[in-house]
Amino acid sequence: MLMMLEMPPRLEGKGPTLATVVEVGRILERAREEGPISLAEVGRRMAAKRVRHAAIRTSVDFLKQLGFVMEGSKGVHWTFNRDRKFWAAARRARPL
Repeated sequence: MLMMLEMPPRLEGKGPTLATVVEVGRILERAREEGPISLAEVGRRMAAKRVRHAAIRTSVDFLKQLGFVMEGSKGVHWTFNRDRKFWAAARRARPL
């Protein structure tokens, strides 16, 4: 059976806390106008200064799985759109 949510493949041990995942998401959402930002920059913007790179990587992988972010060679970029007009127009569009 195909599952929509899977554990990120790089997850070792317990993984990041929900607070870490949410903080990474908020940082990326605030930076959406800047364009893609690196994982190192995400780490610099976090309140806790000793967050492991693996926790940031796993958080980004999970956010990618949910469709909130995309990752490319230039970094990670927030892609989720909360605009109600956008989703109303999307619902009116023809199905694929």
